[in-house]
Amino acid sequence: MNKINKASLLIFFTFLFISFQGFAQSDEEPVNKKFEKAQKEQKIKEQKSMQERKKRHEKIQTRKTRKRMKESKKKSRKVNEPKKEFFLIRIFRK
Repeated sequence: MNKINKASLLIFFTFLFISFQGFAQSDEEPVNKKFEKAQKEQKIKEQKSMQERKKRHEKIQTRKTRKRMKESKKKSRKVNEPKKEFFLIRIFRK
């Protein structure tokens, strides 16, 4: 009787261990991929809607205002872009 109980316990725990390995977290990756894909799509939709809002805002403005907006955008790009070093420093560094 004692040998039968030990053998049955051994078989029970073996099947229990095997079944837990079968239920590993392999299902988690597709969920994460789906979640990441949904986030990416949401981000793309937000960017498109932002562009549409900018276009609409610009169309509402008068011609003079649009011209002024264009000029100020150009100036801000010029001011905010990275500056080159003084040309002598660049020449003698090489």
